[in-house]
Amino acid sequence: MERTIVRAAGRRTGALCRGGAAATLLLAASCASSRGGLPSAPPVELGLSPSALAAIAPAMQAYVDSGRLAGVTALIVRNGRIGYEQSFGWQDVERGVPLREAAVYRIFSMTKPVVAAGVLRLIDQGKLSLEDPVSKYIPSFAGVQVYAGGGADAPILQAPDSVLTIRHLLTHTAGLGYGIGTSPLDTIYQRAALFDASRTVEQFADSIARLPLYFSPGTRFLYSASIDVIGRVIEVASGMPLDRFLHEELFRPLDMRDTSFRRRADMDGRLVTLYSQDPEGGLREVTGGLDAMYRPDARFFWGGGGLLSTTHDYLRFALMLRNGGELNGRRVLSRESVALMMRDHLPSSLSPLGTPPMVDGGYGYGLAGAVLVDSSRSELPGAEGIYRWSGYVGTYFWIDPANDLIGMVWAQFTPGRTWDLEQEFQRLVYAAVQSRPEGQR
Repeated sequence: MERTIVRAAGRRTGALCRGGAAATLLLAASCASSRGGLPSAPPVELGLSPSALAAIAPAMQAYVDSGRLAGVTALIVRNGRIGYEQSFGWQDVERGVPLREAAVYRIFSMTKPVVAAGVLRLIDQGKLSLEDPVSKYIPSFAGVQVYAGGGADAPILQAPDSVLTIRHLLTHTAGLGYGIGTSPLDTIYQRAALFDASRTVEQFADSIARLPLYFSPGTRFLYSASIDVIGRVIEVASGMPLDRFLHEELFRPLDMRDTSFRRRADMDGRLVTLYSQDPEGGLREVTGGLDAMYRPDARFFWGGGGLLSTTHDYLRFALMLRNGGELNGRRVLSRESVALMMRDHLPSSLSPLGTPPMVDGGYGYGLAGAVLVDSSRSELPGAEGIYRWSGYVGTYFWIDPANDLIGMVWAQFTPGRTWDLEQEFQRLVYAAVQSRPEGQR
């Protein structure tokens, strides 16, 4: 879906923090007591071991020095305050632009939890319910059929066994797909060319409604374009375009000034270059393909992956969830809605998940994010109840309520899971976690 034929990127090294200070370990409290309006504190006050945190810098720097990644930003929050933040390497290697705090990233599927929060906002306002049929908002879904066999040119279809609901869309149990396999139904999806920046959200939703479901709603989990359909549900239920609704109801009250579906003039010079691996093992710039979604003239608000954001903007969103729906005295979700979002919604027959995109065996699925339900089956440290998700080109976050911890590590590399960046960072974070600090909720 992307054109990756560009130039080989030159190699530069160096670890940088906000303001350009280089090389040595940066703890958030050593730069300021507040970062971009977000509070920070010395690690020891947050139950984080400074000596263990010191292991993060060389591990992240190694990704840059080896040429695997152009740049990485790592961030840890505990007890609601930043205890560690550091950027390594480059926003653009060839142009020699260092990675800064204000850098703008394509967050791809980390858009999904934000859109799910939009649905919960509407639930709090009494404008929809998780059990509502999707066809209540998108009439074209009233006649949806399930694939039962046959080829792509003459598929056999049958009626679904259950009604497709909003909950099914948010939990990827709707029966929709992405069409990334080799089956006849995947071929049908591929021919539909759904992800076209010139389409509106309404046109997208009507187009995917004409495609067969992979299975009857609620019977399986399949990661899919269902959150893009949710984008249209939000538009109908709110009476606003998706971008305006999210801006008015989430971004503005949370002070997420650099989060948008479109590249804006004030983002010029701040968008992190996207890279992939060239045949010789180095980096090459990626252009084209889905980057069309971010152009100012694009019509499609890509609810499943189309947001641009910064680490601090997204941290505000994560802190809102950590706080039970409010940030800095502004409530955008009820506590009940946040709890609903961050609990497992899959039936016991499907949870924990053993299917992609999860690479860890202990997770079920909440609303647009994975939830750790069995720590004994997880390969990574952390307490049950973790809510997490990632973006395809290397952005990751998790919220651990039991340890009052938020971790984020971001890069721009496709495909993001080429390297074990997320897993290595999570292990390093928990190696630094000590006893719960005093006054912690």
